[in-house]
Amino acid sequence: MYIIDEVHMLSSSAFNALLKTLEEPPPHLLFVFATTEAHKVLPTILSRCQRFDFRRMDVDLIVKQISHIAEKEKIKIDEDSLISIARKADGSMRDAQSIFDQVVAFCGSDIKYEDLSNALHLIDQEFFFRISQAIREHNVSEMFSITTEVINRGYDLQECMTGLLEHFRNI
Repeated sequence: MYIIDEVHMLSSSAFNALLKTLEEPPPHLLFVFATTEAHKVLPTILSRCQRFDFRRMDVDLIVKQISHIAEKEKIKIDEDSLISIARKADGSMRDAQSIFDQVVAFCGSDIKYEDLSNALHLIDQEFFFRISQAIREHNVSEMFSITTEVINRGYDLQECMTGLLEHFRNI
């Protein structure tokens, strides 16, 4: 079995060489292609494959697994921190574990949400309530003030917008 991760990154000549093997594969050989961008894989390759689309993991499942890892590693971590890691991982267990490792490196073996928030440069939920209140009150000067604060604090604008959308969905 050969597993090729990020198969969409192969060059055209690599795809063409692979195509020869896929046209007449040995009976004992199995290829597994993994990609998040199937549209970049040549149609001649796709036509010779079975496709399985996987969904993102639920936040609860990621929280449970990271909690299990923390327990095994004797790391104390609060529930808010676990949920924040799971949300930031956006459905990827691999990303959640990488984020968790990063947090442990910055915060040590006793992780509290405030420390995690500083380590990952997370936007606090209270911030989104300020934005929604300014919008509700049509307070344009406050909106500009908040925008300046976002930029000055160095927050990722895309992450800010994604968080704001999630905030409005939750409301």
